[in-house]
Amino acid sequence: MAAVLFRLALLATGLGVTEIGLGNALAAGSPWGWALVLFLGLPLIVAGSAGFMVTLLGGSKQKGRSTDA
Repeated sequence: MAAVLFRLALLATGLGVTEIGLGNALAAGSPWGWALVLFLGLPLIVAGSAGFMVTLLGGSKQKGRSTDA
């Protein structure tokens, strides 16, 4: 459960930082806004999403179990 909450926190933080950065970048043309999006927001979103995708697409972790649906 702690792992799920950590992944959700990564996603929420990444989305928030991206929203703040895009607001500054698009409205004022701020290079700091683009840097915030590209170097902080998007990596956090990818890290949070990858955590969910690995568990969803990883399949069964028990030996001898079928991975068929």
